[in-house]
Amino acid sequence: MSRIAVTGTGSFLGGRLLRRLAEHEPERIVAVDVSAPPPALGVGYRPLDLTEPASDEALLHVFREERVDTLVHFAFLTNPRRDTSFAHELESIGTLSLMAAAAAAGLKRVVMRSFTAVYGARGQNPNFLTEARPLQPNAALSWVRDKLEAEQHAASFARRYPELSVTVLRFAPLFGPELRTFYTRVFDKRLVPMLMGFDPLVQLLHPDDALEAALRALERDVRGAVNIVPRAPIPLGALLHLAEKVPLPVPHPLAYAACEALWAAGVTEAPGGFLDYVRYQFVADGAHAERELGFRARYSSRDALMAYLRYRHPDSASLREATV
Repeated sequence: MSRIAVTGTGSFLGGRLLRRLAEHEPERIVAVDVSAPPPALGVGYRPLDLTEPASDEALLHVFREERVDTLVHFAFLTNPRRDTSFAHELESIGTLSLMAAAAAAGLKRVVMRSFTAVYGARGQNPNFLTEARPLQPNAALSWVRDKLEAEQHAASFARRYPELSVTVLRFAPLFGPELRTFYTRVFDKRLVPMLMGFDPLVQLLHPDDALEAALRALERDVRGAVNIVPRAPIPLGALLHLAEKVPLPVPHPLAYAACEALWAAGVTEAPGGFLDYVRYQFVADGAHAERELGFRARYSSRDALMAYLRYRHPDSASLREATV
């Protein structure tokens, strides 16, 4: 019996996917992570740290022994870390090890998580970025650079081993109930800084839509990158209005310097380079996912925000919904 290996099962999205897969045939699923999944799920478990030396050899042994034919790789960080060496080892080098082991073990499929942030937020971006758009993130922003390198490793192995089907799901930023990321923490504050003169369109993806897209990717053999985005983007200023936040306009030269200094001091959620993503838009096009995966999001960006507010700030959300 062939099996599906899942990495990143300790993450929010990876854990939800593992639970959904375990509902049907738990004996076919094996979690590959540093922490064990809940025993009640009934799935297999192989402890493995992608940042350890020779993790590729350990992975090859796991894949062969467990008779894995499909790998779901969701071991990526959703929040920036000050320990950039660990993040690089996990995401870039870890993906390289996984792809090498998958090719050597003769796996048939790899479904990998990525992020629409890899396109980069730039003033010359078109309104909707297709999968053919060159990836040009801020090279100084290691959080995105490591994810770009992971995609490059996956693409390289897909070219070298055409018998290995590699699907890369570029998710828009997740936003919804039970999530705690640096994106959601911004909306937990009453006063939210905005860059003076900029109000980009943004995309917030509901977790239920992200999960549905991942399941469809396992059902259909779609090669290459696929944008997974919500039904409609929304201006950042409108999101702040819906969330009843007070925007604080800040000149962008001052904002970049202040954010970088505060990040170095351990105060802010993200380094200064992330301000690109609230200055310029990076709205991805979802037409390819609709054609190839049959996926169209149920929720809009506004829906995702309201779902989070009902979960985290129920009084505020109900008041806003009653008046909008």
